[in-house]
Amino acid sequence: MMWIEMSTDETHGGKGWGFSQCLWSPAYKNVKNSRRPWPYWNSLIRVKEGDVILHLKGNAEPGFVGYSIAEADGFVTDLRPPNPGSQWDYAEMFNRVNLKDFELFTEKILLSKLFSQKESQLRYYFNINKIKKGNEKKLLFYVVQNDSLRRQNGAYLSELDRILSDILFDEITSYTNVKETNIRKQVKAYESQSSLAIRIGQNEFSKNVKENFHNKCCFPSCEISDKNFLIGSHIARWSDRPELRGEIDNGLCLCLMHDKAFEMGLFTFDSDLLVSINTERLANYGNPINRIKEFNGYPIKQAQTCVNTDYLEHHWTRIGFRP
Repeated sequence: MMWIEMSTDETHGGKGWGFSQCLWSPAYKNVKNSRRPWPYWNSLIRVKEGDVILHLKGNAEPGFVGYSIAEADGFVTDLRPPNPGSQWDYAEMFNRVNLKDFELFTEKILLSKLFSQKESQLRYYFNINKIKKGNEKKLLFYVVQNDSLRRQNGAYLSELDRILSDILFDEITSYTNVKETNIRKQVKAYESQSSLAIRIGQNEFSKNVKENFHNKCCFPSCEISDKNFLIGSHIARWSDRPELRGEIDNGLCLCLMHDKAFEMGLFTFDSDLLVSINTERLANYGNPINRIKEFNGYPIKQAQTCVNTDYLEHHWTRIGFRP
């Protein structure tokens, strides 16, 4: 997993607790003499050995300056940083993640440029994340406030999933002078050969599925055709049917929203490839998600290679809903 550390503090806790040596935070907030959790601090104890930490540093002109690797799982300790600062001096317990192998980027990747170049994608991702519930909802390092993209105040350690990573750093050389040293290449060194092979296979499958549907979301009347917002989704998942890996007729091209709704079982397709809405499950969601009910019974867009409807049985079983 990948994380983003957002820091404006130069001292960062003192000897042994400094920048790139570890992540740390109080284990709780002290609010009116009561201890309260803060999700962006609690995320430290969710970090696992080998996770990648991207360092977003600076106040006046923040940017990504490098990355580190988690040396071990995050933990809670009663050891104190030598210089926690007056703001955090109240704490008796601290969250901590030991880091190793800090690598400095050849050039800071300015957050202002990322916000400018990727604004539409980041807004879309933010809005989709906003309506998620429970564990599906990610802790983000940014927020849409007063119709502008801004850093999320207090977002010390946030989550970076594959979709957000692709939005931020895909084709990074197109708007910075970063060449040999880019996030994608450096992180590869910490992926096992097997996981790397799987990822390469998934990327190739996704590309082929998108092309099969003419790079358009196949959900009826969805007009999204920007590759940044499209996913080549498996019908029968790799883990369920490994022999189908790479088979184009086991794929659907869906936009981010419809892909998520498909995986959550808000809708599926019947054996005639008509939309079938799970009305009971969809009732828990408001606009714009519940608007998909308007397309109940509509056919998906045509593909060059037809979808094998036999694979839909796996999706129906997985979501507990049958058309």
